[in-house]
Order: sequence, then structure tokens, then C-alpha cells
Amino acid sequence: MKLKFLFCFITILLFSNISTSEISTKKDVIRNLSSKPLSYLDLGIMNLRHDLDRSIDVILRKYTSNFLTNLISDRKKEIAIDVTYSWRQSAVLASISVPMKKGLESKYHLTSTNKCRDIFNSVRNELLSDTIESTISSSRVASYLVSIFYPPSNQPFALQEDFRNALSQLVILEIVLRPDLNYALKSNVSPISCTGTLETLKNNVKIAHNYNQ
Repeated sequence: MKLKFLFCFITILLFSNISTSEISTKKDVIRNLSSKPLSYLDLGIMNLRHDLDRSIDVILRKYTSNFLTNLISDRKKEIAIDVTYSWRQSAVLASISVPMKKGLESKYHLTSTNKCRDIFNSVRNELLSDTIESTISSSRVASYLVSIFYPPSNQPFALQEDFRNALSQLVILEIVLRPDLNYALKSNVSPISCTGTLETLKNNVKIAHNYNQ
């Protein structure tokens, strides 16, 4: 949390007030966030990466005994995190790549896709854990994203509905289940991944790639 607070403090000193009037699309949200000297977009990406790193502990605790048997807390580095901005998609792409020792063959299609969605849901719930609401909604997601993209002194008190809806769609979370090297060579399997926004319900999380069917 110290890193998050440090960046928030720096941005308090640097940033002027923002206006949320007449903002209705994700591109407008991006232009607003990236218009500062050290942009709010940069701040949010750094904070999101920090929060994703924290969520790895949840993955390790929940899944090590089941199918991530090769992962223990002192091998946390084997889970890869990447957070970037895509100009083409007008979105922040957040990816967590988890190594697997088994379970990616086509005969395990249903099991592996369910596990991908389970991890997505666990990570998303961890990211939103400090928000007031308990159900998944655009307002809850927007509240979380405001907290990481805007420093406390410049957080908008209220969001227009179109801005809130666009903001809630800003982050696309991807979970990748990848075979470790030995498993990939031995069984000739490829990664699978699932993706959605932070307000996508678990059952609606899209299986983006499954090369093993």
C-alpha cells in the first residue's frame, strides 16, 4: 500500500482539478486521464499493477492444493503480471499468466475453462474488496477505478452516468493458464485464456483462446 499512497501523494502535488462534463465514451475518459503531466492514466496503471500483485496471494492460497501444485508462496514470481494501455482498444489491458502442470488437454476443456473463470472471479473480487457495494455493478467497478486512477484530492464527487459506464468498461482483465515448459513439451498443449471487464459476471467471462479443443 505504501507504493500506492506514494504515487497518490505525488499526483496531489502535480495535478489540477478535472472536469467530467460532456464525457461519454472510453476515448474521452482516456483523453481526460492522460492529459496531466504525470497522467492519471499512468497513475492508475501503476496502482492496478500493484493491486494485481496483491491478488496473486489469493490465487496461491486458493488453488495451490488443487491444480497449481507447482506454485508455493516463495515461487510467486512464476505468475506473470502485465498491465498496458491499448490505443487500438481504448482500454487498459491487465493480464495474469499462471503456469500449469496439468489439466489443459482437450478432454479437460470444461474443467480448465471453469478454472480460468474461477481465477478471473477471484482476482476481480479481490480488486473490488475495498468498495462499499457487495454485488458486481458498473457503479462499484467505477468506484474502484476512481480510487486508483484519481488521487484523493481530485476524485470526482459524482460521476455522470455516461462517464461512469465508460469508466467501468475501461479495464479488460485476462487470465492465461499456460503450460509450464515440461508440460508443454511432453503433452503438446497450448495456453487457454479468459477475458472480461471488471463488471463481467463469472458465467459471462469469455474464453478468448482455447487451442486445445
